[in-house]
Amino acid sequence: MAPTGAGDTRTRARNEEMMSQNNPYMNNPYAGGGAPAPNYQQPQYPNYEPQQPQYYAAPSSKWNGMAIAGFVCSFFFSLIGLVLSIIGYSQTKKSGERGGDFALAGIIISAVSLALSILAIILFFVIFGTVITAATMQ
Repeated sequence: MAPTGAGDTRTRARNEEMMSQNNPYMNNPYAGGGAPAPNYQQPQYPNYEPQQPQYYAAPSSKWNGMAIAGFVCSFFFSLIGLVLSIIGYSQTKKSGERGGDFALAGIIISAVSLALSILAIILFFVIFGTVITAATMQ
C-alpha cells in the first residue's frame, strides 16, 4: 500500500468537488447525500406596539337657530336674511353646531337676491327715465 500524504488529500478533495459539480443529485438534500440543507433564518421585523384607537368628537346634534332663521328669511327679506345668515355662519364655526350649510346657502341666496333687486331698481329708473324724458320732449 502506498503511504497517504498531503497530495492524496488534495486529490480526494478535488475529486469530490468535481463529482458534486457533475452530479445533480449530489447537492439535493433529499437524495441522501451532498451538501447540507441551507440554514434559513426567520426575517426580523421591528417591534411595533399596537396603536390605540383614535376617537373623534361626534358632531353636535344641536342646530343653530340663527343659521336656520337666516336661511328662511333670505327668501322673503333679503337684507335681514343676509345679516342673520352671516351671524349664524360665524356661530356655527365657533361652536361646532349644525347649520353652517344652511347659513352659507342663506348668505348666497340673500346676496344674489339683493344684487338682482338692485339691478331691477336701476333698470326700472333707466327705462322709466327714458320714457318720461321722451314724453316730455314731444
